[in-house]
Amino acid sequence: MPLSQLLGPAAQSLLRACPTEPALHRRDDSALDREITLHLMDTHIDHDLLNPAFTAAVRDGQAVHPGRFSKDGRMRPGKLRALLDEGHTLNLRELQRTVPHLAELCRAIREETGYTLYVSGIITPPGGRGLRHHWDQFTAVVTQLHGYKVWPVWRPEVELPMDDYLDSPAMWTREMQDRWDTTEPYAEYHLGPGDTLVLPRGWVHSPHNTDGETTSFHLTFALRERTVLDLAEALLATALPRQEFRAGIAPDDLREDTLPETLRTVLRTLASHLDRTDPAASADLIRAGLTGRSR
Repeated sequence: MPLSQLLGPAAQSLLRACPTEPALHRRDDSALDREITLHLMDTHIDHDLLNPAFTAAVRDGQAVHPGRFSKDGRMRPGKLRALLDEGHTLNLRELQRTVPHLAELCRAIREETGYTLYVSGIITPPGGRGLRHHWDQFTAVVTQLHGYKVWPVWRPEVELPMDDYLDSPAMWTREMQDRWDTTEPYAEYHLGPGDTLVLPRGWVHSPHNTDGETTSFHLTFALRERTVLDLAEALLATALPRQEFRAGIAPDDLREDTLPETLRTVLRTLASHLDRTDPAASADLIRAGLTGRSR
C-alpha cells in the first residue's frame, strides 16, 4: 500500500474517509525515510539541481525575491545555501518532478486514491519559522524526516476551500491575524523523525522549529481531494461524443436578454443526457481519468 510509506498502519483510515480533524500518526521505518534524506536535499541545493520556479525562501512570513537566488531561470550558485544559513526556510516544491523515488511514489498514490498530488520539501534552520498563519486548499500529509517541528493549529476560518476558491491569501484579514496571534491554538503537535501529521484542508497552521541546534526537514504531500464537483464535471465530459453538445451557439444567443433562454435549453439537453447515463458504464472511463491512466 503506497500510502503506508507516509502513514504506516494508519494508511487505511485515509482511504475510508476524508479527514475532518488533524491527526498525528507514527509510521514504521519506510522506504521514504531511507530514500529521502536531508543529505539528499543538501545535494540538490549545493549542486543547483532545483528549479527556481518551484523554489522559495521565507523567513517569519516574508518571502525573498527569486532574484536573490536565481537568474534567467537558473539557480545562482551558493545563493540558496546562504539564505538558509541566514535563517530562511526553504520551500522546495514539486520534488516529484526531479526525485525518482517521489515520482514513483506519487504515481502509485494517485493510482491508489484517485487523487492528484505533489510534494514539497521544507527545510527550516534551527529556531526558524517560514510561513506564518495560513491554510491550504489540499489535505496535507506532513512526514517529518529530520529534526523537529512544532505545529500549532487553529480551527478553519472557511469551510472546504479548494484551488482558488476560499484560498488563504485571498481571504486573509487583519482581524484573523490578530485573533490567531492572541488565542491559544486548537491543538499543538510536536513532530520528530517518523511522525506524520494529517492536516485537513482549511485548518490554520503556523509551524516552526523550536530546536536551537537541529535543522528541520519534512515533506508535505499535498493531496487534492476529489470533490462532488469533480465527479459532476467528469460525468458532464461523457457528453462529448454526442453531437448536440458539440454544436456551436450563436453570439445573438449569448446576449444579456437571450442568454437565460439559451441556458434553459442547455439545461434541458443536459438533464436528458444525465438521465440516460448509466453510472456503471461510465465508471471505468471516469476512474481511468482520476488515476491518470487515460490520455
